Amino acid sequence: MKKGSIGVKPENVIQHDIPSTWRAMEALYDSGKAKAIGVSNFSSKKLQDLLDVARVPPAVNQVECHPQWQQPKLHAFCESKGIHLSVCILLIKSLHVSFMLFITYSLIVHDVWICCILDKFCQ
Repeated sequence: MKKGSIGVKPENVIQHDIPSTWRAMEALYDSGKAKAIGVSNFSSKKLQDLLDVARVPPAVNQVECHPQWQQPKLHAFCESKGIHLSVCILLIKSLHVSFMLFITYSLIVHDVWICCILDKFCQ
């Protein structure tokens, strides 16, 4: 919970124990029940904290990213650590339906056609 969050009482928030959760995921990986393990919405700092205690590094970090918010520092960090950056883009959201698009980070930054489409639909 971020400082100054509205509507959430600190006493009602359960603190995450990322190291023990990651150890449980490593056990699934070791048993063969998971071919890869990864994270979602981790910042560079959270990733580094995880890497400091992880025996098996995350294979992927799935984050929101689009032409207006490319997160180049996070991309550079993930690339330097061998972590694939998977991008999630909300294309349409209504009361009944959400359409998500999952693509590779490099397409967001380098593919002009995709950038034009995303720019039009992600306003």
